[in-house]
Amino acid sequence: MKKLLILLVLFSWQEMRAQHTVVEESLIEVNCESMTHATVQRREVVTILNEQGADYAGFTCSCSKQVRLVKFRGQVSDATGRVIRKLKESELKRTEYSEYFAVDDYTMYFDYTPPTYPVTITYEWSMDIRDNLVEFPVFCPFSGYDVSVKKATYKLVAPKDMKIRYTTQHIDHPVAVADAENGKQMLTLEVSDLPAIRREPYIPPLRELLPMAYFAPQQFSYYGTQGSLGSWKDYGRWQYGLLEGRDALPEELKTKLHQMTDHLKTDREKVDKVYKYLQETTRYVAVLLGVGGLQPTPAADVYKSGFGDCKGLSNYMRAMLQVIGIASNYTVISMNNRRLLKDFASIGQMNHVILQVPLPGDTLWLECTSSHLPMGYVHEDIAGHDAIEISSDGGRMVRLPVYADSTNLMHTTAEIQLASDGAATMVLLQTVHNRQYENSIPLLKMKEKDCQRVMLNKVRVPQATVSQLDVREVGQSIIIDAQIESAKYASVTGQRLFVPVCPIHQGYSAPVVKNERQWDVYVDMGYLDIDDFTMTIPEGYEIESLPKKVVVEKPFGKFTFDILKEEDKVHVKYSLLMKSGSYEKAKFQELSEFIKQVSSSYGQKMVLKKK
Repeated sequence: MKKLLILLVLFSWQEMRAQHTVVEESLIEVNCESMTHATVQRREVVTILNEQGADYAGFTCSCSKQVRLVKFRGQVSDATGRVIRKLKESELKRTEYSEYFAVDDYTMYFDYTPPTYPVTITYEWSMDIRDNLVEFPVFCPFSGYDVSVKKATYKLVAPKDMKIRYTTQHIDHPVAVADAENGKQMLTLEVSDLPAIRREPYIPPLRELLPMAYFAPQQFSYYGTQGSLGSWKDYGRWQYGLLEGRDALPEELKTKLHQMTDHLKTDREKVDKVYKYLQETTRYVAVLLGVGGLQPTPAADVYKSGFGDCKGLSNYMRAMLQVIGIASNYTVISMNNRRLLKDFASIGQMNHVILQVPLPGDTLWLECTSSHLPMGYVHEDIAGHDAIEISSDGGRMVRLPVYADSTNLMHTTAEIQLASDGAATMVLLQTVHNRQYENSIPLLKMKEKDCQRVMLNKVRVPQATVSQLDVREVGQSIIIDAQIESAKYASVTGQRLFVPVCPIHQGYSAPVVKNERQWDVYVDMGYLDIDDFTMTIPEGYEIESLPKKVVVEKPFGKFTFDILKEEDKVHVKYSLLMKSGSYEKAKFQELSEFIKQVSSSYGQKMVLKKK
């Protein structure tokens, strides 16, 4: 993998045209007075070159009762350096709306749209942090595509007897550690001339490419609790302590749980029953209160209110399973980061909680915030992600499973009755599984007219209407039954009919190869599409030509197409297996050609002529 940190004196003209923002200066100065108090001084100077960088013009700052904005100022300068606007703290706005039911956090922000480009914006602000020092601000000079950095500096001053842990990602420069005044230590990291990450098709997740550095105290005091981040095991011990005493449930619920499950034969059946009860009787509402939003609401309170966030609902499910004798583990995970830093434990790497149920011969992963996912379904926001299993022994890093590419299946069959004027009636049956099932879930909640529009977009048949439609869910699958009428499925030219052999999968587009590839090729989701179509030839017509058989196999996929004639019918078979994974960037051209072949084959037509 190519390192991001390459020292460049000058950017080429092409590189400058490709980017939209330049970070002229980024400075973070952290002064840690004690385990419970620190101040942070920040300065950001950004030049926005064009409208594509407009999102970088504004200011946002996350605050809470423990994290306060105490000073702010800013200014805007034009291309000549002339100051065209000065910004004061009184111009900042505070969020008045939150998606959360109960939250200590709020955001101070300023929306700004530059009147012209290029423009240089400077923001300087200070934060006061108390009783919230489980980790220090992350060093991340830029967080988007097409942004370059001229200079970025991080300084952390802390008591010499405080052990500071740190780690870097895609940064070649070491963190310098030196003695400072008044018996303190100073950690410094400085980088310069970071090139922009160019947005490319099939690029790995951005967060895995960014230059970043993490800093945290090994021993911490957090909202009145004490813990260690020396390892994930240590973190798990602290997190487990936040769960203690929060699994008590009222006797009436215990009795109900036994009545629901005692007659069931297997633990899996019991877990399924309790999970469905959870889905039917609770709803997700985020609650970011209590030990910085990291401690779950007591299970008894969730039972009484009927709502909770990921922490509260996972702990509630854990408590219910405990009543019927099934052990489970509270599990902390990130829905953004696939990988956690193996040797650097920190709370900020995770943002979600699920429940792990280790059954004999199988481990279930329960998304307790969902009202519709089947028991044990591992959805795309967590599939394959690292997570920290929390138990009385502490924390243990685990990795969630990923569904095999071939199981992310969409199987489509269709009976197509052609008419001599080019019209057609299509009876379609489509079944989708796993990740493709997940992508189709919105169909279950749509109004019928909206669902019909989606089907017509999926099928893409000219002058079509949906005469019948049924969408239903069966386990981890969605089944779609549809009848579609098209007034012009085939085009008529003289004595001939030009007939599309594939009524779906239209609109495939191959990624364009413009410049030398910067990053390896990353295919996030592998899947298998299998299609079986039968077309009835209209009376009085015969086949003049059929497309040729196609077989293409590459490292990232396999595609086959075949078409066979049988009396007055034509049978069409397609199979496309896309393989998830990372591939050398030199394979990008090959991937583009593969997709072009697939697209071309899906778009083929057969020719019928009058006898």
